[in-house]
Amino acid sequence: MTPSQVRALHPPNNSRISKLQMIQIPNEQALPPGAHRYLLLKLHEIYKRAGFPGIKSISNATIHLGDNCDIVSHQGVSNILSGKSTPRWSKLEALVLVLASLDVTRPDPRKLAQTFHELWLPLVSEPPIDLAPPRPGDGHHASEETTKTPHSSAPISNSRKTATPRGGRVIATRLKQDLRLEVGGKCPVSNCQSTTIELAHITPMRAGGENVFGNLIFLCPNHHRQYDTGGFSEQEVRLIKARLAWNNDRYTHAELVWLWVFAKNGGTHFIHPSSEHECLRFLEADGYITMDKSGEENSEGPTDTWHLTELGVRFAEVWGDSGAHPIDIR
Repeated sequence: MTPSQVRALHPPNNSRISKLQMIQIPNEQALPPGAHRYLLLKLHEIYKRAGFPGIKSISNATIHLGDNCDIVSHQGVSNILSGKSTPRWSKLEALVLVLASLDVTRPDPRKLAQTFHELWLPLVSEPPIDLAPPRPGDGHHASEETTKTPHSSAPISNSRKTATPRGGRVIATRLKQDLRLEVGGKCPVSNCQSTTIELAHITPMRAGGENVFGNLIFLCPNHHRQYDTGGFSEQEVRLIKARLAWNNDRYTHAELVWLWVFAKNGGTHFIHPSSEHECLRFLEADGYITMDKSGEENSEGPTDTWHLTELGVRFAEVWGDSGAHPIDIR
C-alpha cells in the first residue's frame, strides 16, 4: 500500500499543537521499560513526524485502508498511542499504515509495518519461567502486587513472579502487565481513580476461580476489601470488566458478534470456521470460551465447535449493559 492509497489527512500546524492535543507517552511507573514501552517510543517517532494528527482523523483514515486492514476506533487509537492497552496486530498495523502515509520522511508503509511487527511479537510471546515457589494465599487475593503512588513511602513490591498453569496460585508477569494496562494504572471503580492498586480474583480460588484474564482485576485496597466483604456484587465487578474491554477495544469484530449473540439470545455453544480460529483467540485466552471439536467438515468447509465457559456465560450476561454498541446479528 502506498501513501496515496490512504485518504489524505492534513497534519495540524505544529505551532498550534498543545500538550492537550498530543497523546503523551506514560511515565515509567505506568509503563515500565520493556518491549511494550520500546514499541511505544518508536510509534511516537512516526506520530511526531506525521504532525500529531487527531485521533478521530486517524480512526477515520483506517476505514479507507481497504478490506484487508482493520478499522481502529478513536478510543482504540488513543489507547494504543497512550500505552493503555496491548494492541492486537491488526489494530497496530492499521495505525502504523495511517501514520506512515503522513510521515514527512515518506517511508514505505508496508516495510514500516514489518518493522513494527517485529517489535510487537515480544508483547505476545510467553514470559520466561521463574522457578520461585508460589506464595500462599486464597480467597479473592491473587499473588498480590500493590503499586504505590510516587508520593507513597511504602516500597513497590519486588516479589518474584512465575508462569504457572491456569489454575496455579502464582500469576505470570505478562498477565499482570496486561491487567494493569486494562485499568490504566488506577482503580476502575467509578469515582475512585486511586493509583494504589492490587490484584483481586473475581471468583475466588476456593470457589473454583482461575488465574486467567477474565477472572482477575486490579482494584484499590479499599474497594478490594469492600468486594471481599460483600460491599458490592460479582455482577458489578464483571460489568466493570466488560466496560473496560469495550473501551479498550480488546476484542475482534468476530468476538464482538458472538458476545452480542449470547448477550441477546443466550445459549452456550456455537460453530465457527476453522480458518478463522485466530479471530477468537482473545476470548479464548481470557478464559471465556473453549473448543469442543475441531475441523469438522460441512458444506462450507471445516468448522470448530466452541462453548462458553462459566466465566464466559457470566461475561455475556453483562455485555449488553457495558456500553458496547449493538451489532446486527440477523
